[in-house]
Amino acid sequence: MKAIFLMSLLVVAACGVKKSSPNYGKTTVSDLVAEKGQPIEEKKIPVTEGKILLYEGNEKYQVKGDVVTHGFKDPKGDEKTLIFWKHKFKDCDTTIRKINQTKGHELPEYELACPSEGVSVVYTEGSEFISRVVEYEKK
Repeated sequence: MKAIFLMSLLVVAACGVKKSSPNYGKTTVSDLVAEKGQPIEEKKIPVTEGKILLYEGNEKYQVKGDVVTHGFKDPKGDEKTLIFWKHKFKDCDTTIRKINQTKGHELPEYELACPSEGVSVVYTEGSEFISRVVEYEKK
């Protein structure tokens, strides 16, 4: 009975451990694969020597050569709102920039970036919701 309790405790503790993000600009592809397993799909990026590694849950990692440079993920929970990120970045020198041109009736997308944290979020003009979170090397 004591062994079952200890094993249950270990399982609960392991489930609560949050895996850290790669150290962008330093983590290698083999380090990423050792941490996250094999990607579901790998796509080459035209014109560059880069590629995108796709994992479960629409989690993507951009790689240049053998180094992981960026991570892309869907926002979860509170991360889905722009106000969450404005509060999270309150002590950060942020920038906002338009990242695409309007095509017909589509609204432009903007990036709210906190370079010192190595995080940006993307949202559509007029929306209070985030479409993706981008992680990169801290500046």
